[in-house]
Amino acid sequence: MKRDQISALKSTKALFSATMTVLFFSSLASADLGDSLVLCKHNKTVRTLRVEMGEDQKCKAIYTKQGVDETIGSGQNPNSCVEFVSNVRKNLEEAKWNCREVKEARTSTVIPGAE
Repeated sequence: MKRDQISALKSTKALFSATMTVLFFSSLASADLGDSLVLCKHNKTVRTLRVEMGEDQKCKAIYTKQGVDETIGSGQNPNSCVEFVSNVRKNLEEAKWNCREVKEARTSTVIPGAE
């Protein structure tokens, strides 16, 4: 694969990841998010932390890195999942990441192939 093709592929992957993040945040924009959704940035890298409630009333703490979700903890009590998120946020901030709670989100439309 040529260098230009690899660069284009990486750009497309990054654009897809950013789009998925925007779409995720837009679905939660009207919800009362509290401390359960955190966005962390370091240079141009973004990580997200969130708490989701399952149909079984169990919570999951989810860490998103490079567009891939990873469950970092779960429990019966939503506060335990918020604690998982808080601990990871603290670790990221100690490593010089800038984290903030997401209270509101806006969406934009991304048109693939439009450059």
